[in-house]
Amino acid sequence: MKTAEIMRVSLNNGLRVVIEEDHSAPVAGVAVHYGIGFRAEAEDRSGLAHLFEHLMFQGEEQDHFQQVESIGGFCNASTRQDYTDFYTVVPAEAVARVIELEAGRMRAPKITERAIKAQTSVVKEEILGKIRKPYGGFPWPRLSPVLFRDFANAHDGYGDYASLQHVTLDDCLDFFDRHYSPANAVVTITGDVDTGAVLEVVERTFGKIPARPVPVLGSWWEPEPAEQVEAEYTDPMAPLPGFALGHRVPNAAEDPGAHFALSALAGVLTGGNRPRLRERLRRETGQIITFSTRVGLFDFLDARDPDMWILTAVHPKALSTEQVLAAVDAELESLEPTEEELRRRRTTWINAHHRSMDEPANRVRMLGRFELLFGDPGLAGRLPGLCAEVTAADVTAAARSLRAQSGALLRVVPQEKP
Repeated sequence: MKTAEIMRVSLNNGLRVVIEEDHSAPVAGVAVHYGIGFRAEAEDRSGLAHLFEHLMFQGEEQDHFQQVESIGGFCNASTRQDYTDFYTVVPAEAVARVIELEAGRMRAPKITERAIKAQTSVVKEEILGKIRKPYGGFPWPRLSPVLFRDFANAHDGYGDYASLQHVTLDDCLDFFDRHYSPANAVVTITGDVDTGAVLEVVERTFGKIPARPVPVLGSWWEPEPAEQVEAEYTDPMAPLPGFALGHRVPNAAEDPGAHFALSALAGVLTGGNRPRLRERLRRETGQIITFSTRVGLFDFLDARDPDMWILTAVHPKALSTEQVLAAVDAELESLEPTEEELRRRRTTWINAHHRSMDEPANRVRMLGRFELLFGDPGLAGRLPGLCAEVTAADVTAAARSLRAQSGALLRVVPQEKP
């Protein structure tokens, strides 16, 4: 990963600004992270954070996409547990225009009854598109309500369409006023820019937006399950049975290194050419199982506490879920990775990280979210070092920490054909 000095400042209205120069290519990335994700939604407005992400792209004559495309760039957005981010990559000479556009919609987005109705329909199609396919909603959002009990952590952040139909203009204006204030946001600029010139544009545009209070959201922490919790659902389009395991992970703000041990564990279990779990089941049963694992509901170091480690499996009907689970438990209980396994996992992760960070959109988003979540954009540059520090003992300890009696099990049952 390229190393460069990162400048961090806060404007008088509370807006945090992160700027990193990188003159290796004539492009610039701009991201705005707002400290509002779907965990902060009210129970009767499930999906409002996601809907509002869509509404922020509205315009009177041209929408935001059209304006960015007209200057040779692309843009997108996402809604996660603890933030909503909007990101753009453009030719470097157009960075000032993007900053102006982002400041404009932070100041006063074009929210109308017509836009709410239109974007609610778009969100509905996204929801249906996710669930109307084989293994739709697996593992997310179906796994969250198995592991968690509190609405904030358990509900579907895509949104409940029935609830969204009742969202009003006043709901949206109030949501904007409470959560889209400068003091609840981070603006990040990376790429072929001049720090002083960019900061001047940010101060001239964002700096004029009036300060507003930031809501105190508190903690989303909840106790781990006292015993394994289980659920199942029937999938009419799934050809094979499957399951997902969910386990709580340590607080990333307090112990990011623990996430690397869990990531290395995931790689040893299911990554590479000869992953341990697949090989164990092949030896024991002669069957090939499709496994996947990840740390984080969406991405690595992507949320505040609580978050989860996820393992999914799709298996032949000739094997019961219990047989596959027994193999998983046995592997976790006995696992002691070799130095060669760890070396391969470290190399794979670090190389993937460097490739990802060479992409302007990935880079600007990571720096912005690390500032928002952890107050430390420089963490992005230290990740390879943290990865390299993971030992075999760390991975073994991580495996033993995934106790079945404190996790969640979600079973997928194919619908029997008549």
